[in-house]
Amino acid sequence: MHNFLTATAITALTVGLSSTFAMAESYDAAGKGSGVSSNQVFSISDGHAVIKSQTDYDSFEVSAGHPLEGATGSCFGSMLINGAEVSGAGNCVFDTTSGDKAVMSWTATGIGSDGALTGDWSVSGGTGGWASATGGGTFSSFTDPDTQKFVNTISGSFELN
Repeated sequence: MHNFLTATAITALTVGLSSTFAMAESYDAAGKGSGVSSNQVFSISDGHAVIKSQTDYDSFEVSAGHPLEGATGSCFGSMLINGAEVSGAGNCVFDTTSGDKAVMSWTATGIGSDGALTGDWSVSGGTGGWASATGGGTFSSFTDPDTQKFVNTISGSFELN
């Protein structure tokens, strides 16, 4: 009986330790997300506006097997543009093909020479492997003013646990 209990305890400890020390997997975040914007602009004066931002992603152009391959979702937030100064922040919630949710946060930092919104992003959590994921990078998001279609070029890296 003693050997059975010892073997059971060792097995339980091994299983517990192996799940505790599961290796994080790193991913290059390089890719493009696209979809449609439905931003609302509140003009204050020439070169000064507040923007209520809403973008709906319908596809991600990433490498095969990437955790965001096939993901869809929305980003939302607000920005203040005052001349060359840009500030603002928001969040994104993506539904992945694995059934998990990935949550990202973004901060606007500027407007590129092409008119694209630029900024920083970071992983904020989610479900499954995203719950304790870490990482971030930069983005450059251009919206065609006529069609409201956007392409968000993303760089950086993240780790899923």
